[in-house]
Amino acid sequence: MTKVRIHCLEAIFTAVILAACLLFSFSFAQNRSADPVPRRAQEEDIHEAVFLYLFEIGTGPDPDYSFYCLSVDSDGPQALHDPSDALLKCFPRMHRTIRKASECEVLKKAKNFANAVKDKQSGQPAWMISVGSIDWVNDHEVRVGGTRYCGGLCMWSTVLKVTLKDAKWRVAIAPDAPLFVS
Repeated sequence: MTKVRIHCLEAIFTAVILAACLLFSFSFAQNRSADPVPRRAQEEDIHEAVFLYLFEIGTGPDPDYSFYCLSVDSDGPQALHDPSDALLKCFPRMHRTIRKASECEVLKKAKNFANAVKDKQSGQPAWMISVGSIDWVNDHEVRVGGTRYCGGLCMWSTVLKVTLKDAKWRVAIAPDAPLFVS
């Protein structure tokens, strides 16, 4: 082979490799949304959907407590984090008073097994409703722990599957998730 022919083959090979790379990059870019909303911005909407779901969960003999104490990114009743003020404003017409977790107290030695959470201001029994850390499966699906707690024998907890459909987050119990009710 002549040097010119080898040089031409190298140029063609380089062009083919560059074209394949560009095609792959273009294909990958087409699979991503043109205007992706950052995941952190979507998490407030996910929290709202999960709280609305947890507000309506039947937990058996449901104490008619007037207070819901909300926690996000929680890791059990002793590691609670307050939701943002913006999130709390999403629940203006609730038939119960909505509080941040810090405005409630989880009693270490409750008088009975169904009154371990109290609203600090009124002293009345309350539900602690907690949403765990969000685990992103993909851009349209997350898994998150959800818990309602009012005492040792007053609890509902599971893993929830939250999916984005028609621009709205929808919540259901995740398939094969354990469900704890006491």
